Amino acid sequence: MNDTKNILLAWISSASSVFAAIESRTLITIISAVVLPIVFFMIGKAIDVMLQVHFQNRNNTPKRDQ
Repeated sequence: MNDTKNILLAWISSASSVFAAIESRTLITIISAVVLPIVFFMIGKAIDVMLQVHFQNRNNTPKRDQ
């Protein structure tokens, strides 16, 4: 549910660029206005998941006695 909320927030925040792209009637601007928020969301989510895995693995590794 949290992911759904985040992707909707990404789309809502880019609404002005979508409307501007529709006004300019250029295909590349329309595609970029719709696709870029999804790409940025996926990149952010991938970084979030990688950090969670890293911190979980770091906490689960046994400490060495020195």
